[in-house]
Amino acid sequence: MIRHLILLFALSLSSVCAFAADKPVTYVAEMSGMVCAGCKDHVTASLTKLEGVSKVEIVAGDKPGTQKVTVTSTAPALTKEQAVSALGASANTYVVHGWKKSE
Repeated sequence: MIRHLILLFALSLSSVCAFAADKPVTYVAEMSGMVCAGCKDHVTASLTKLEGVSKVEIVAGDKPGTQKVTVTSTAPALTKEQAVSALGASANTYVVHGWKKSE
């Protein structure tokens, strides 16, 4: 009986640790250069290729000509440089003005 309880406890603990590692993190960026739906689709597809990304949302930004990009990922530390790199050759077209982890 004790052995079964210990095994059950160990399995529960490992599940909690695995769940904590996969907890979604939100990153928010301000970008410019997206002028059409095709641009938005390209940026969305590019950022979706980043590690652990499950969702990319793009809405109008606070400043004219900018968009607010929200990225949801299980990666604990995605960087602006990784986002720019994911844009590939189009990185010259789309400017990432900021990138921060949302708390």
